[in-house]
Amino acid sequence: MNVKRLEGARLDYWVAKSAGLKLMTEAPDAGSPHDPESGSWHPDTFHPATNWSHAGPIVANEWFVIEDILNEWFGPQWPDANMIIHFPVAWFMRAYVASQFGDEVEDIVAEQGPWAFKSGDPVRIDLKNL
Repeated sequence: MNVKRLEGARLDYWVAKSAGLKLMTEAPDAGSPHDPESGSWHPDTFHPATNWSHAGPIVANEWFVIEDILNEWFGPQWPDANMIIHFPVAWFMRAYVASQFGDEVEDIVAEQGPWAFKSGDPVRIDLKNL
């Protein structure tokens, strides 16, 4: 799947993978926030595709790499691109994923919870083994 098409839970998954976070085997307590110091993540609490408090530290630490990718994709006028103006955090996270894995990643599917993806011929991943 082209990284530029990642969004929502798929993008969250690839950001977590890019950051080297381990998937929690059990869901956190209801209302629990994501703990950025834990080295782990769960789809119920980690949403860097839409949440600046999750994406901000990544952007701060990886800004120059993210900016290089955006320059490759959109040219030097990338800050003026409408799609980036309207959805900057998602584009910054896509660029971060591309910096770690390139412009193409495996499509993922899970069959429960926020991971209930529908896609063409996806690669099925057993989340318990991640």
